[in-house]
Amino acid sequence: MNALLISGITIGLSMLFIYVSYYFLMRMRLKRGVDWKRGELYPKTSLIVATYNEENTLPSKLKNVLELSYPKELLELVIIDSGSEDRTPEIVEDFKRLNPNINIILIREKERLGKTHALNIAYPKATGTIKIISDSDALLEKSALKHILSNFHDETVGAACGRQVLLNPNENSSTRLEGSYRTIYNVLREGESISDSTPIFHGELSAYRACLIEPLPENKSADDSRMANIIRKKGFRTVYDSDAVFYEYAPPNSRARLIQKVRRGQGLIRVFWDFKDCMFQRKYGSFGLLILPVEFFIHCIFPSLWLISLGLFFTGLLMFSWPLFVASLALIGCLYVFGKMKVSNVLQKLRDYSSLAVSFSISQLYLFYGLVLWVSGRSLHKWQKVEDIRKQWKN
Repeated sequence: MNALLISGITIGLSMLFIYVSYYFLMRMRLKRGVDWKRGELYPKTSLIVATYNEENTLPSKLKNVLELSYPKELLELVIIDSGSEDRTPEIVEDFKRLNPNINIILIREKERLGKTHALNIAYPKATGTIKIISDSDALLEKSALKHILSNFHDETVGAACGRQVLLNPNENSSTRLEGSYRTIYNVLREGESISDSTPIFHGELSAYRACLIEPLPENKSADDSRMANIIRKKGFRTVYDSDAVFYEYAPPNSRARLIQKVRRGQGLIRVFWDFKDCMFQRKYGSFGLLILPVEFFIHCIFPSLWLISLGLFFTGLLMFSWPLFVASLALIGCLYVFGKMKVSNVLQKLRDYSSLAVSFSISQLYLFYGLVLWVSGRSLHKWQKVEDIRKQWKN
């Protein structure tokens, strides 16, 4: 074997070792169970939804609000619309007129300046002691608010987020890839929360103590995770609650997945870069000593290392033996095709592992692309809507 091949294998295996070790460590932490106090809590709550041309998703969202098992006199719905060109504002006005028992605030912006800008406008106008962010294309389970608010019974908790359940997990290979990713994601977020805090939040259902909220930089994305890190830096825990469930569609094709994952990936990269000063600081406990450093390396460093390791491996393999090089490419192609296939129950587990391997490699490409766009000066804070997901709601 030559030096290139050995170097590629060494870098790749080292990365996988860190990933796998961290996953199993967080999985072990799950055995401890939740160590913060949960209890029934019914504070004045603001549910904030930012919209832009959401006439396809908003009717379902508003109906969903009516179905929530939370006292309507304690719930305030704040919708901030960023210059929609469709019927979004009219839908809200009609809903407001038909439901006078719910306190509904509609804020209309003349132009679209990004979700973070919209939230910075909405936060001060929302009067709840807990402020919850949700998306128009995410439906909350009926008891989701009760579950997520129960975490604030513990005064050390400053923020909490919910668990995603996909509405189309087996639609095709793209949705199965998302399902494979979510299986690992849930273990990591819950394990991090039990260890200390999780730095990654779901904007589809995330809740924050109003007294801890502060204005966010408007030229950056991942407002949910950024606010969580701000709150953890203030000394409060940020936790993941698997009982607080919300539903949404996974990207139904590769193009939609690319748009969504690159935007989210870039947002998280910028969050971890901005909070790197918290790493290896004892005053932040396990969050500063373990969780944040690992997530920083996973999002900011590992994607480049993964591509380097693959480049070294395949270059070295080609120099060592071209038949092995061809055979390796064929094997990768077979794994990709196998992950797309509908298989019997006997082969389903094998296909899931294949999908997981493909999902891991593709996620590294998404993160690397997001990093390249950021370094080159292209910010994705004015996020591109995934219209294919909106079509799922319309249909």
